[in-house]
Amino acid sequence: MIGKPRNSIRRKLTTIIMLTTMMAVALACLGLVAKDVIDVRRDMDQDLLALGEMISMNSTAPLTFGDRKEAGAVLALLQSKPSVVSGAVYTDHDLPFATYIPGKRVALPAHPRSAEGIVRSNGLVELFRPIMLDGKRVGTVYIASDLRDVRARMKEDAQFVVILLGACLVLAFLLSSRLQRRISAPIVELARVAGAVSQDKDYTIRAAGRGAHADDEIGELVTGFNAMLAEIEQRDHSLMRYQMQLEETVAVRTEELTQANRSLLTAKNAAERIAEVNAQLARESALILNSATDGIMGVGPDFEPSFLNPAAARMLGRELGDFAGHSPHELIHHSRADGTPLPEAECPMSESLRRGEALTMCDDTFWRADGSSFPIEYSATPTRDEAGNMIGAVVMFRDVTERRAIERLKSEFVSTVSHELRTPLTSIRGALGLLGSGLLGPIPDKAQRMLEIAVSNTDRLVRLINDILDLERIESGRVELTRAAVDAESVMVQAAEGLQTMADQAQVRLVVVRTAGSLWGDGDRIIQTLTNLLGNAIKFSPPDTTVTLTGAAGPADYEFCITDEGRGVPEDKLQTIFDRFSQVDASDSRDKGGSGLGLAICQSIVNAHGGRIWAERNEPAGSSFHFTIPLVAGVAVAVPIAAFPSSHTILLCPSDATSRIAAMLGARGFRVVSASTAADVIARAGSERPDAIVLAVTTPDDGWLIVEALKGAAETCQIPIVVAMSDHPGSYESYAATVANWIRKPLRSDDLIQALDLACRTPSVLVVEDDLDLARVMTTALESRGIRTLHAVNGGDAVQLCKQHEPSLIVLDVGLPDMDGFAVVGTLRESAALSRIPLLVYSALDVGSADQSRLRLGPTEFLTKSRTSLADFESHVVRLLETVTNQSNRNLHAA
Repeated sequence: MIGKPRNSIRRKLTTIIMLTTMMAVALACLGLVAKDVIDVRRDMDQDLLALGEMISMNSTAPLTFGDRKEAGAVLALLQSKPSVVSGAVYTDHDLPFATYIPGKRVALPAHPRSAEGIVRSNGLVELFRPIMLDGKRVGTVYIASDLRDVRARMKEDAQFVVILLGACLVLAFLLSSRLQRRISAPIVELARVAGAVSQDKDYTIRAAGRGAHADDEIGELVTGFNAMLAEIEQRDHSLMRYQMQLEETVAVRTEELTQANRSLLTAKNAAERIAEVNAQLARESALILNSATDGIMGVGPDFEPSFLNPAAARMLGRELGDFAGHSPHELIHHSRADGTPLPEAECPMSESLRRGEALTMCDDTFWRADGSSFPIEYSATPTRDEAGNMIGAVVMFRDVTERRAIERLKSEFVSTVSHELRTPLTSIRGALGLLGSGLLGPIPDKAQRMLEIAVSNTDRLVRLINDILDLERIESGRVELTRAAVDAESVMVQAAEGLQTMADQAQVRLVVVRTAGSLWGDGDRIIQTLTNLLGNAIKFSPPDTTVTLTGAAGPADYEFCITDEGRGVPEDKLQTIFDRFSQVDASDSRDKGGSGLGLAICQSIVNAHGGRIWAERNEPAGSSFHFTIPLVAGVAVAVPIAAFPSSHTILLCPSDATSRIAAMLGARGFRVVSASTAADVIARAGSERPDAIVLAVTTPDDGWLIVEALKGAAETCQIPIVVAMSDHPGSYESYAATVANWIRKPLRSDDLIQALDLACRTPSVLVVEDDLDLARVMTTALESRGIRTLHAVNGGDAVQLCKQHEPSLIVLDVGLPDMDGFAVVGTLRESAALSRIPLLVYSALDVGSADQSRLRLGPTEFLTKSRTSLADFESHVVRLLETVTNQSNRNLHAA
């Protein structure tokens, strides 16, 4: 049983009811007392006001006539009010006229005039009432009353409240004792039932819900409590049934578990056998990893190596323990190939590991423990768990030192072949071109025809060499284009005309359906592609069939189509026919003479143009090959080839060596005008307007007089003057601004020509070419256009000539003895003046974009000997010289 609580609910209810009742009664009593006090005070104020009014009215006459006795009689009316402790009538000068003080003496206010109305202070209620006569104040009535009436009333109220509270307390106790039973009885019943249920676990007991509380909240509580007991009883019965069922289930599961244990034992034996197999596989995998010649590195989720196969350790010169606390980048990939530091943020391997993305094979450099490096190809592949989360990565790398050496030897071989074959052919082609142009004299018709045959076959041989070298570029993935606007009809006709003889011999009709279009690409490469595709179509077409070449311009591309009626390409070969060494039939290389590289070259050329190429099978026979080339808006305008003046007019002043100087200048192409006297010099300068004046005198004073006279005349002041003297006079500094140049006697041809070139701004071209035949062809072609040329056969001579003469343009071959073209450019860049000279790189090698950045001075252009005619070469030289001349003129005008 639950013990009786110390503070029962009945006691609590009784206390609450009594406190509530007493608080309500007390508050009501306090309100009544407060109201009674307020009423008493209000009545007191009203009494004082009435007394003041009556005394004020009766005191007017005594104040007027000065009758103090009468005024005292008026104040005697205050005797009817016991609470009045003092009273007085004041004159209008605040002097007491009559007083009333019934008890002990009380101080009267000294200045009653300053106050008016009722004032409470010091436990008194004071009244100040003015005495008015005809609207004029003639005095003041003062009455002071104590609070005895208020205190008496408050005492009576207190006694009443005490009696009332006592009666209410007794009544509240009697009522609360009876009322609490009506509330607490059901709750006590609930407590009793709860105790019985808790002690006996008998859920059939119910609490009685009788009495007046059957329909209120307490009745609902009893009803809910009984419902809860009923539900618990029901669940108890269910739980007992479930317990019985559970025991039966446990027995069944025990039998099943016994059977499962037998199965687990069988599975354990099988797992042991699988573990043995996996161990064998692991040993085989370890043998494979240890035997692999490529380096294999396992990287954990913290980017620290967790595995290193022997090949990797051997290549890196490190063991796995060396990587503790370090990432692969810190130890083996910290620098670039040139030794400059490689920040980890720029490391593609680290970036791949951070992102969890696979990194395809790429070329790079790894570093060994001894500080040496070696070139590698590597790939990084992330490893993931079943949920797809990255748990590490595998880095595979391969030392490509030997392959790089082979590639370097191959590149050197190709470079040698290119230079040794292309340079002589360029010389032959240039010499034949000069002969055929008639610049070296007239040629008979029969000889002209032989020259044309020689030129045609030379061009054919050059194209053959280019095709052979193209194979090397195809294998290395490089196909560089010389893009320009190309007429589609023109390349179709040229390709067809070049193969017409082959078609006639094969008895195949070659039809060209021309459609206009302007292409943006390399014309020679497009013709090469058309030639390869048309040649294949002719070779594989039977006699009396037709090969058709058509073209159509689309929105952005021009599509070529070559269709034949031959055996066609099988369906399974359409996707692989453009692979290297891929052929429809292995016997084609013997029967047709093909190498299997023609279509691969075509694909590389088309891809380099940004187009695409594909093949389709025709029905009922034959195949069609399609490829696209981008269109271009507009047509390129050819650069006109200008001619520089072949000579300059030089006025030679009187000198003891006039004839020798005139012969020296005439041999260099200058027109010389001589003057016999100083006056003749000034006159001839005004009439001839020479390009420059050479003043070669022995007496400095006479020379300066001529200079002053020439510079003082408007028509001759702009003519440059070159002074030639045997010694450097002290007065030269004062004429430095008026003299173009000064040279020392005895005169040397090179010094004089250089001074005149600078004075006349004559363009000069330095040709740096080790092949003397080609150099002779180039200088002859340039000098025929009035361009002065210098020639250097090696890099050292080229640098020396640039320092001595500072040419207007340098034509540079890359492959040179002593110093190659890269070394020449690097040396010239060290000089501020020479680093701005325009440069035309004219080499047998196809200079790639990476090497072009190393071969730049001022304005720089690149030409390939086998791909550039002599006329194109001259055009580029003239255009660059015109750029230099125009810039110099702009600088002079600005100055």
